[in-house]
Amino acid sequence: MKKTIALILALLMFVAFSACGGDTKTAPDVGTQDIENTAAPEGGEDVQTGYSANIPDDTDYQGRAFTVYAYDPYGESNITWYDADFSATEENGEILNDAVYQRMVFVEEKYNVDVISAQISGSGSFAKLKKSVTAGDGAYDIAFLNSRDGATAAQGGYLINLAAINNMQLDQPWWDQNSVKEMSYMNQLYLITGDIGTMYKKSIGVLLFNKQMTSSYGLDSPYELVSSNTWTIDKFVDMSITVSEDLNGDGKMDQSDKFGLLYYCDFMALGLIGADIKFTTKNADDIPELTFMSDKTVSAFEKYTKILFDPNLSLSWSKIGVPNEDLMAMFSNNQGLFQFNEFHSITHMRTMDADFGILPVPLYDEAQSRYYHTINPHVAAMFCIAKDVKDIDFSVNIANALAAESKNVLTPAYNEVYLKYKGARDNESEAILDLVFSTLRYDLGYLNNWGNIGGFTLSMTNAYQSDLTSRYAKLESKVITAIEKATSNYEELAAG
Repeated sequence: MKKTIALILALLMFVAFSACGGDTKTAPDVGTQDIENTAAPEGGEDVQTGYSANIPDDTDYQGRAFTVYAYDPYGESNITWYDADFSATEENGEILNDAVYQRMVFVEEKYNVDVISAQISGSGSFAKLKKSVTAGDGAYDIAFLNSRDGATAAQGGYLINLAAINNMQLDQPWWDQNSVKEMSYMNQLYLITGDIGTMYKKSIGVLLFNKQMTSSYGLDSPYELVSSNTWTIDKFVDMSITVSEDLNGDGKMDQSDKFGLLYYCDFMALGLIGADIKFTTKNADDIPELTFMSDKTVSAFEKYTKILFDPNLSLSWSKIGVPNEDLMAMFSNNQGLFQFNEFHSITHMRTMDADFGILPVPLYDEAQSRYYHTINPHVAAMFCIAKDVKDIDFSVNIANALAAESKNVLTPAYNEVYLKYKGARDNESEAILDLVFSTLRYDLGYLNNWGNIGGFTLSMTNAYQSDLTSRYAKLESKVITAIEKATSNYEELAAG
């Protein structure tokens, strides 16, 4: 991993210097026009595809409707989480929209189907899906739910076991193989992620850093630390504590001042995951077991408290009760060396005057062989199929067709253009994006939040509570009981 990251970063820096004199960069395959006005390649059916689902070429569904239960928890009023994967109705010159539309047109024309998005608004729940299954309506051919609603839906018998479906093609690269492996329970699989959607990618937590501040304070290059495998919690904390300043001299640290870190309380949980701490670990029977507490867990927690629990060094928008946008504005105004946020925040930084970079969540120490990241279980949309689906072969074929074409069109639009050339400012960050997307961990303990194991460190962080061992001891039995209940539910599902 160390050598691979170093090689990627070195090659990218060389290419940037050779092609652009080291000052600017050229986005691949989009020419030299203004990226804001550049659409994805035109002509849906003419797109050259590198991936293709295993579906007979003469398949013709005679204009049949294919209805998607699209994940849309808050409706159009929330631009961040409004469905971006199936809502496009025409090309409008916006890269992601056009890629979504072209993917849909390609699949519609190739298999003679009509893809319809059912925008399901309302707190991200699966209420309408549950209602459809209960009534046996078969209203949705595929669906998207967040991990916690999805777990409830699966255990309630509302979803189909994807691992038991013929031609589901789970081994294909358009499905995230980390999710295929880690989201299973007793070898049953109800939720996965992959190229078919981008909504889950928006929720991945990462660190942003202010390049102007690292330079002015004479700090080490974070990119060099990543490439040398020395981007650790200790290094992150050491850098963070050097820049805090009471800018207005009023004797208190608030939104008018400068901090080493701007963050949200879930950084603690994601930091622990990044340190290769597993909330649960699956045994030989593919059943999760509680493995959260250890000396390493306590050590990593204490390392993070040095910065997260010091109001003179860091500022948490969840603790002080202000919108995320307030701290993003502070970061843009050079009031934070680091900002912990999710991928969706990166595209909002395009107007920031100072350059910024993207970093993975730190390693526990230099002996750790790889990085780890995860999704936000409250909003990350995961693929599933409802139990009452009318034609499983139809659902599976078109789902794979959409996913395969997404890998050809949608994922490049999102990764290569929408994030890298609209959001990230440098080629090194592009390598970090690839690194993050390939190192997702789907820890069922954290994602399902059994007995509040996934949430208790968040409340502790907001309250600056450092008694991890005693707090954990109070909920341990509840977590074990919740896991045993889940196991019982999956045993019933396996029994039919």
